Amino acid sequence: FPLDNGEEKDDVNNAKDDADIAEDSWIGWHNDSGFLTALAGDMYIDHETGEHLNSQSIDPNAGLYVLNRNGTKTHVVIPEDCMAVQLGECVQIITGGAVIATPHCVRGAKNSNVSGSTKIARISHPCFIDTVPSFPLSMPSGVSRDDVIMAGVEKNAPVPPLDDRWIEDGMTLGDFLQKTFSMYYDWSTKDNTK
Repeated sequence: FPLDNGEEKDDVNNAKDDADIAEDSWIGWHNDSGFLTALAGDMYIDHETGEHLNSQSIDPNAGLYVLNRNGTKTHVVIPEDCMAVQLGECVQIITGGAVIATPHCVRGAKNSNVSGSTKIARISHPCFIDTVPSFPLSMPSGVSRDDVIMAGVEKNAPVPPLDDRWIEDGMTLGDFLQKTFSMYYDWSTKDNTK
């Protein structure tokens, strides 16, 4: 997701007046663990009434952030008439690291641009595209496990390492997802800032 002007910047840490909103305040940093995720643009509503809120009135720093291969965090805005496609860790494994999963999170919205009493809710529309749980997650011949692991961004990201979850070539999707969910829930309760 390149920026319009071609420059790289850290939108999460350089946003003005946002010290009170954590970068992952709505959905923490994670990689999609499956194959593909199709995602429509965000819709924001009044949490109490369900009334649609004009996107122009929403905190411009709210929404989806991704971490690229260089470790730069970028705010991604999906236009209303488009869908984004996110590649998951299973694709990283079966392509031998030729394509990689992208760490991402969702930043909450401040109420500064709407009525002070309005509680903002975000509706997202993901479609997760996976296969049967018995599908073996095998890397291509001629590729090493280290090739798959080292291709990823997670070495720079606050997500559980892939090599702790994809523990052997040929591990089934079901076993991988079970290990992944277990580690995310256990890992998210630890202090991972060290």
